[in-house]
Amino acid sequence: MIPEKEIKRYLANVKTSLAVEGFNMKRRSVVYGRKYLRGHMTSEDIIQDITKYIVNKNRKFVR
Repeated sequence: MIPEKEIKRYLANVKTSLAVEGFNMKRRSVVYGRKYLRGHMTSEDIIQDITKYIVNKNRKFVR
C-alpha cells in the first residue's frame, strides 16, 4: 500500500504536469487517482465508471 504522503506527491506531480500543458485536473480525477493508488479500484473499474458517466452525460444532452 502506498503511504498517503506519496499519494499526495504523485497527484501534485500529475497536476503540475497537466498545468504545464494547459489542462486542469478535475475533482473526479483526483478521487479516482486516490482510490486507484490506495488499491480500492482497478483500472477496469475506473474505465467502467468513466464510461458510465460519459454515457449518462450524453443522454442529458440528446433529450
